Amino acid sequence: MPSHNDQDPTHIVAIGASAGGLEPLQTFFQRIPTDSDLAFVVIQHLSPDFRSVMDELLARQTNIPIQHAVHGTVVNANTIYLMPPRKTMTIVQGKLNLEDQQQDRVNNFPIDRFFNSLAEDQGKRSVAIILSGTGSDGSRGIKSIKEAGGLVMVQDPIDAKFDGMPMCAEKSGCADIIAPVVELPARLIQYISHPVIRGEGEPVGTLLVGAEDALHGIFELLRESCQVDFSQYKGSTVSRRLERQISLRGLRDIKEYYKVLKEDRAELDLLAKNMLIGVTRFFRDQEAFESLEQNVIPSILEGTDVNTPIRVWLAGCSTGEEAYSIAILLDEALQQRATTRAIKIFATDVDPDSLAVASNGEYDLNIAADISEARLKRYFLQSELGYTVTPSLRQMVVFATHNLLRDPPFSNCQLAICRNVLIYFQNKAQQRILSMLHFALQPSGYLFLGGSESPGNLDRHFDVIDERNRIYRKNSKVRLLPESIAPATRNTQSGRTAGSRIPSVENLVRNYQLTHRAPVYFPVLDELVNLYVHGCIVLDDNLDVLHLYGNTEAYTQKLKAGRFSSNIDDFIIDNLKIPVSNLLHRAQNEQKNITYHRVSLKTDKNEELLLNIQAVYVRTTNTSPPYIALVFEPLKQDADTEQLEVIHFDPNNEHQRRILDLEKALKQSKEDLQLTVEELETTNEELQSSNEELMAANEELQSTNEELQSVNEELYSVNSEYHEKIEELTQVNLDLDNIIKSAEIGFVFLDHALLIRRFSPLAAKLLNLIDSDLGRPFHHISHSLEYDGILGDISKAISDELTIESEILHESGTPLWVKVSPYFDDSNVAMGCVISLSDISELKKLKDQLSESNQRLRDTIATAFWKQETPLKLLLVDDNEVDRMAIRSTINRIKRGELQYQISEAANFDDACDLLSRERFDVCLVDYRLGEHNGFELVERLRNFSAQPAFIVVSGFIEMGMQDDALRLGIYDMIDKSDVSAPLLERSIRYTQRHRLSESYLSNME
Repeated sequence: MPSHNDQDPTHIVAIGASAGGLEPLQTFFQRIPTDSDLAFVVIQHLSPDFRSVMDELLARQTNIPIQHAVHGTVVNANTIYLMPPRKTMTIVQGKLNLEDQQQDRVNNFPIDRFFNSLAEDQGKRSVAIILSGTGSDGSRGIKSIKEAGGLVMVQDPIDAKFDGMPMCAEKSGCADIIAPVVELPARLIQYISHPVIRGEGEPVGTLLVGAEDALHGIFELLRESCQVDFSQYKGSTVSRRLERQISLRGLRDIKEYYKVLKEDRAELDLLAKNMLIGVTRFFRDQEAFESLEQNVIPSILEGTDVNTPIRVWLAGCSTGEEAYSIAILLDEALQQRATTRAIKIFATDVDPDSLAVASNGEYDLNIAADISEARLKRYFLQSELGYTVTPSLRQMVVFATHNLLRDPPFSNCQLAICRNVLIYFQNKAQQRILSMLHFALQPSGYLFLGGSESPGNLDRHFDVIDERNRIYRKNSKVRLLPESIAPATRNTQSGRTAGSRIPSVENLVRNYQLTHRAPVYFPVLDELVNLYVHGCIVLDDNLDVLHLYGNTEAYTQKLKAGRFSSNIDDFIIDNLKIPVSNLLHRAQNEQKNITYHRVSLKTDKNEELLLNIQAVYVRTTNTSPPYIALVFEPLKQDADTEQLEVIHFDPNNEHQRRILDLEKALKQSKEDLQLTVEELETTNEELQSSNEELMAANEELQSTNEELQSVNEELYSVNSEYHEKIEELTQVNLDLDNIIKSAEIGFVFLDHALLIRRFSPLAAKLLNLIDSDLGRPFHHISHSLEYDGILGDISKAISDELTIESEILHESGTPLWVKVSPYFDDSNVAMGCVISLSDISELKKLKDQLSESNQRLRDTIATAFWKQETPLKLLLVDDNEVDRMAIRSTINRIKRGELQYQISEAANFDDACDLLSRERFDVCLVDYRLGEHNGFELVERLRNFSAQPAFIVVSGFIEMGMQDDALRLGIYDMIDKSDVSAPLLERSIRYTQRHRLSESYLSNME
């Protein structure tokens, strides 16, 4: 029975350490139980010049078996594997693969390399731990572990003797647990002991059933936190992220986790960060970037005018490595052509933290594993902490926050890139994003997707450039209609969706102003205003003059030498400054129209005029400043009222007279105001009523417009879907026709009324069917089968939903195998049947031949063995003379019948080799120990001899494992000398001869 050590581990724990890593490794393994069912792989930066004694040092702290990794080693549970010096290690199908370490510095990141292979091989069964060390090795690999659903643990940098590796891992944002090394073992055991992680409980994906409210609540919290609608992500992605967080918190179900999220803002931010984790690196998928460099970039540069900017949209840029990779390829292409072009790469992502990293352009030293040394020198500035992109490369890329599920697309791009992003979204969201990418491209623009992505239902809008590397080209000028309206978001206060709100008049007016130019007849309006409107001055909110209408010469000053001022105080004549200033002041404060009646004005000709001066307060929008129109309306002089009502504004006016006049005017104004207020209240009620009616009508029109727009979009989508479906059905029909025609089986499809729907050419031949038989009842057909119960079997197969099989004969004598199976619809209900007819002539002939051959084999073996005329030649090989005599005596005691024995002997290894090379023997009885040699060596030496005898090992030395070696060498039997007897030897010799005769017979048959 195999030990527990031979079982597959529940998880494989990869531990990366460098300088100062021995002490935390000892502390870690001190606290790991010996029966954890985990496998541990330790990857260290080891000196190639000294022998590692890590196994001896760790063995003092733990009873877990420790092994140095060997190429091809199968990783078993409860074992520690150490990477040997001068090697790099990966894991494939649970086996460790070792390669010689290359001296080139670019490849010396063993921790990253093993982490990447572990994520790919073990998925969510992988655990990565970063301990003390210098540099940044491991910070790139933990992203792969995180993306695969594994666990990432990091020693607290404060707790580490050298904090370089832990700090880089912490900065990556991928660490699930950051703690002192003494706490890591307990946290690890707690994590793997969770029922969901161990596979003993129901996975979160199953537990979501019945907890839709909690899941919806989590989506709402995430939407408020990071403005991303994760409800459109794939359920498997969401479940995997939730599963890990619930397990880390030690919770049991999603409802408990929802309560934690509502109270713990830090946990909510951590979940949002985990949801948005992106895995990227420079020139990820080298072959794909080489195809882009060779097939796409030259076409873009050569197919566009030199004055046309090159525009690239890269959606989902994460921390920017891919954007800079594209920039490098474009710059290299321009340098090869010795030319310059305007290039703008719009790199967008929904995560502002990732964009901050991308915008800084600062990366760890381990990016050297992905970038050639020449490119590092040309496009990066190296420091002790890492690499920084050069300013010239940085200027080619514009980073911006962009939500693919909500924000509009870019436009007029020659290349659109969206790699390894679509795989996280549901199908509907994928199609919307693809339509946005299609919209963003110029005619003949290129689309670059990830290795597991494709245009899906939009494939007919793209030509395939490189199917393997997912590069496509837009094949038409048609612009697909993307879903321009973002999905409705729930308003937690009102309970209504944001999409259902009625847009304000202000927004409608603003949008109208932005999208409509001034009518061409505005100059006519200006002319009419100048002819028929009193003198008017238009002011802004700073009381600066903007425009003049009509004749205002009598109210404004002549232009003077010096600096020009457009303020109304410097523009109006002195005699009107006081009333105009007061009028404008009131209009601004009260934000309404104000009128001064019968204002007296003395002209330059010493004439007095009466004016009505009105300040018209004009509001625009909440975001735009108001305007004030100052209107001058001259009045005709009236002899009776002139002396009573005239307010005379003399520059040298008498202040006391002015005060009295103002008091009288104020009293009169109060009375007028009271009447005006009452009239305004009445008018306001009427306007309010009219406004409500207009609002209701406007809402109805808006609703109708939205419905029409929605219907139009639905019709467009349905039309596109029907086109795609028709193409799919056409292709399916072609595939089905070709399968039916090429198969050597006759098919007949019947519907529920037993009418013939389709048949194959072979069925037409066997049943005498013709094309005009389609749609006819099957029982009307005069078939050529000797099968009287076929109609009954058809009826039974449909009614009982059973498959009935029979062997029958065709009238030509050909045996057929008939299978009547029910034909099921989408609801798994039988709606007809399928009759399949197979010619089994060859099968029956082969069966008869096989039976005959088997009998002949038995007869031949019996005849050849039991009636053998020549004696069997035996060779006895043993270096012990007493044993040889004993075995010879035993053979002589065998009952002699039809079978006779001729015995030869060899006393040593060389004599045996000489005899076997010169003579042919039927059986060789050989001792295992032959001086400096053994019996297995004798068998091995004679393996290629055509006259090799049947070997039987007779030895007093038989150990565990020898049986396996004997089978491998083709030895027929092994007998302990203490058990040797005449019957045993006879049975063994007969067994060998029977098998040799069987093998010889089968070989001759071949």
